[in-house]
Order: sequence, then structure tokens, then C-alpha cells
Amino acid sequence: MTWKEIIKAPKKLTHSQSKHLDLNNDGKISREDFDLLNKKEKNLMKDIKKKILSAKTKQGGALAMKDLKDIASQKDLDKALAELIKERKMFHHTDGDFYTHEPSSKRRGPFTA
Repeated sequence: MTWKEIIKAPKKLTHSQSKHLDLNNDGKISREDFDLLNKKEKNLMKDIKKKILSAKTKQGGALAMKDLKDIASQKDLDKALAELIKERKMFHHTDGDFYTHEPSSKRRGPFTA
């Protein structure tokens, strides 16, 4: 068997794995199941983002990762924070904190030209 055949060979799922993926319980793993899975993941990300923004208001400004560890797993937190940074709702400070205000431009000191 060549490596191309191995890659193209269908993988057998165990009963528990296929049961986990069959979200609409029709006995088949179909496109509809994956659409439901994507929708479920998007709702989870929305909830995590809301919790992060509410934790920011409770904290009163900047958030550290230690303040967020109870919200979700590290993987989900990283993904949600990356989306919030991309949407420009959160900013990442060089010290590692996260904050929601727009960073100001660097000020010139009194001795610069």
C-alpha cells in the first residue's frame, strides 16, 4: 500500500465517535451535522467573548490571563482573544495585559526635535 492510498483510505470511526458527531441524530454523519457543530462552536465563542468583556468591566480596565483562567480552557481563551483583537475590541499590551481602549500615539518628550 502506497502513502497516497493510506491518506485516501477512509478512516473508520468508533461507535462513540460517530455518535458524538451525529448531532441531528439521524444515524448518518452529514453536512447538516457539521453545520450544527460550527453553529455550536460560534455560540461558544460568543459566550466566551461576552464573559471576557464583562470581566474587563468588573476589573476596571486591564485584564491579565490569570483573571480569565476560570472562563474557559486556554485554547478557547486564546482563540476568543485573537478574535477580539482582530475585531479591535481588545488590545494586547507588551506587558501581557489585555485592555479595551485604543492605544494612544507615542508622545514626544521635551528633548526631541
